[in-house]
Amino acid sequence: MKNTLERYLTKFELMLDLEHQKHARQTCRSVFEFAEVEHLPFVVSDVTQAADQDWPLYPYNDTFVDADKMLLDQLRAPFFHNQLRDYHPLNIRTNYGTVILPSIFGLSYQLTETSLPWVHHLESRQEVEKLIERGIPDVKSGLGGRCFETAAYYREALAPYPKLRQAISIYHPDLQGPFDVAHLIWGPDIFYALYDCPEVVHRLVSLVTETYKIWMRAWKQFIGEGNEFTTHWNFYIKGGIMVRDDTAVTMSTRHYEEFVKPYDQALLDEFGGCIHFCGKGTAFIRSMCTTSKKLYGLHMSQPELNDTANVLALAREHRLVLLGLPQEYVPPSAHSGFIVLA
Repeated sequence: MKNTLERYLTKFELMLDLEHQKHARQTCRSVFEFAEVEHLPFVVSDVTQAADQDWPLYPYNDTFVDADKMLLDQLRAPFFHNQLRDYHPLNIRTNYGTVILPSIFGLSYQLTETSLPWVHHLESRQEVEKLIERGIPDVKSGLGGRCFETAAYYREALAPYPKLRQAISIYHPDLQGPFDVAHLIWGPDIFYALYDCPEVVHRLVSLVTETYKIWMRAWKQFIGEGNEFTTHWNFYIKGGIMVRDDTAVTMSTRHYEEFVKPYDQALLDEFGGCIHFCGKGTAFIRSMCTTSKKLYGLHMSQPELNDTANVLALAREHRLVLLGLPQEYVPPSAHSGFIVLA
């Protein structure tokens, strides 16, 4: 495996275009400043357009237990996008899925054959209350510590390659958003708890938020990155964090504003950044855009389910960059404020 890793890292090193990456980062900075750019930065969705397709592909379960395979798997997209000369950052993550924070709280998880791992949620309110009583856990427990170990290994493996070492950024792994994590911990019964024992929900989400902050502070210090500008998924973004609000699409506006928004804001207050959601965000999109502080961009992965004209108007009004919006939704007159999916 070491020979395979060295062969592909050497191959990538020889073709890496540092100048284009410098240009891509600066262009995306300009977009977040709402300065006019020559053309909107774009990310190519079909990487089969890259001329050289020779890069290894491994089953996810293999990468979960083998850091070499995880590193090569994570470098696969940067290898293709470097050739395509689009605005996709050359970035990688420790790819342990949504179970990272739940595992820090001691929850078990399992690998599946075809997707990222699934967490085994707690079975009762009593178990949730016991977890809350234990307080903030050791953030290096569970997969929390493994993320640091894997990132350290990435650095060690990339060290002999000067251009890769300079160009490849390691972005924060999938910690979800505070309420999403609470949902993973409690399972579907959390939706009954919104009515039956809202105070317990608040205590759980507050505990998750404080743990999230501690882990993220340690991560930022380890990576050596501040909160001015970072990368996440396909994008260069302003701020230091990408918060996920996938569970919020199942909630009313009232519940979003009570149980989701304040805890997202606590993270944005410290780190600044962007918010992602899958699905239909009608219940919360106006509230999210109009009163969130240090929110710089939105990534909605399914614009076809949303009132895109309304989202465009809100983003324009509140100076939010829309990330990964397919070209057909972007106004032809736009000269900033978007990173486009091409």
